[in-house]
Parts: sequence; C-alpha cells; structure tokens
Amino acid sequence: MDALPVLTEKREKDLLWFFDLALLFKAVDGVLEFLGAILILAVPPSLVLRIAEFLTVGELAQDPHDFIATTIRDAAHAFTVHTHYFIALYLAFHGAIKVALVIGVFAGKRIAYPLFMIALAVFGAYEAYRGFQLGELLLQALAVFDLALLVLTSYEYRRRYPAHSS
Repeated sequence: MDALPVLTEKREKDLLWFFDLALLFKAVDGVLEFLGAILILAVPPSLVLRIAEFLTVGELAQDPHDFIATTIRDAAHAFTVHTHYFIALYLAFHGAIKVALVIGVFAGKRIAYPLFMIALAVFGAYEAYRGFQLGELLLQALAVFDLALLVLTSYEYRRRYPAHSS
C-alpha cells in the first residue's frame, strides 16, 4: 500500500475538518431521505395527482404546452403510476444506510470505513449513471461529492489504521 502523503499539521487539520463536515452533511441528507420516504408512503398517490392537476389546470388551459405545467403533470402521473413504492423504498434504504455508516465512522468503528466506501462507490456510480443519462446536474454534482468523500474516507481510514509493515 502506498504511503500517505505528508501534510502539514494545518492542512491535515483542515482536511479532517472538511471530512467531518462532509460526514455531517451525509448524515443530515440520510435523515431527510428517510423522512421523505415516510412522507411518500403517508401521502396517497391519488392526492399527489390531484394537487398537481389543481396547480396546473389554469396554466394548461391557457397554454397546453407550458413546459413547467406539463413537467409537473407528467411527473405526478409517473410518480403515481410507476414509482411510488420504489422511490419510498429507495429513499428509506439509502437514507438508513448512510446514517448508520456515518454514525459508525464518527464512532471510529474500523469496519464502518470500508463499508462506507463501498456504499459511496455504489450509490455514487448510480447517481453518476442516472445523472449523465438524464442530464441532471444535481445528480452529477452528488456523484462528484460522493467521489470526493470516498477519497477523503480512504485517506482517513489509511491514516487511522495504517497497514502493518513487515
């Protein structure tokens, strides 16, 4: 295994501060995803469709091709018909895994680091794939963030648990 780069004490401290901040961001994001999953399951798909129709009916009466109104309507239809439970399960699973692994890393559990890196790689790859497939900048940015956090986690893991030299 390669030796870690030698960093000044200030740079090391800054890097670790950024790592902790990124972990905190991931934990908050995971909690919000889990709460979002509960909300999705609590709101019936028919209500989502009715709200979308209420919000867009006036605009679509004036301009049947209005981009924002048709996008809202189409998203509501797709949500209610195809993906309601998938979205809820994905968010709950994704959020719970993130929160559990971040807690493990903050607690200094050695096994949490490689598991967290695997989760970042898998979820980041999926975000990158979907982001570039759909042209969604937010998913692309999340994939870049996950990659950066993966590098930081790897660095912190190697710093905390150096390989034993023979």
